[in-house]
Amino acid sequence: MRKIDKPTITAAEVFPICVSTVGNAAFRGRLTACQTLINNAENEFENKITKGLVHTILTETLVNGNVTNEDLKKLYTGQMVAKPQGRAYYDKLIMSAPQGICPLCSHGEATTLDHYLPKTKFPRLSVVPINLVPSCKDCNTGKLADCPTGPTDETLHPYFDNIENEKWLIAEVNKTDPLSLKFGVSAHPRWSALLSARVVSHLHCFDLKKLYASQAARRLSGMKYNLERIFSTPAGTAGVKKYLADEADSYEHVNLNSWESAMYRALAEDDWFCSGGFRFIA
Repeated sequence: MRKIDKPTITAAEVFPICVSTVGNAAFRGRLTACQTLINNAENEFENKITKGLVHTILTETLVNGNVTNEDLKKLYTGQMVAKPQGRAYYDKLIMSAPQGICPLCSHGEATTLDHYLPKTKFPRLSVVPINLVPSCKDCNTGKLADCPTGPTDETLHPYFDNIENEKWLIAEVNKTDPLSLKFGVSAHPRWSALLSARVVSHLHCFDLKKLYASQAARRLSGMKYNLERIFSTPAGTAGVKKYLADEADSYEHVNLNSWESAMYRALAEDDWFCSGGFRFIA
């Protein structure tokens, strides 16, 4: 996961702008009356996000007695996504993704916004900026969990969690035919038990182990010829190790916990792979 600076825009700014473009005056009035409740929901979310308490936020289908979750979902899709006034905020949030890459998986292109807590169950957070995370389409639509039910299954949040400077994503070479890579989490000693569980939950929720393994398989196939070429020189195993270690250093300089960083480091440190095991690449 990549860290992103928390948005400076708030619900107090975004919500009334979105509401102002609603055509029906009566509906606009009902939405406007929800402003304080929207602000309170934003504050509650921020107070609970890093404490393992997000799961205690109550779901609801009706806000302020007369605004449904469908009403607020439509405010997001119809006013924040579709109307120029709201779209300016939508685009600003997407553009906050580092290098345009999804911060949730560190792989796909950030082209949409993911609701950390789904707008269907938490309608007050439908257009709250800190609940909207730039993401790729796969992360946005492929979550394995709808919303957390306990503290240990709350995923990481790019605006509030920062684990970029500590190595935690690891890979392991499966010495099979064909060989493959398995990805996992190595919790940092300074992490709390809760943070460690949330990192594991993050990989599971977005099915990242499977994503990284499939991407690694493609990369391995592309490097097999080059590894054989290096191995056949006088440098042999040492040459293969150096090549892989150099690649690991390069990728770690950009992102310590990318799947490429974990893959190249695992390969460089595996004697079996470097001494000819790479020939089992499919």
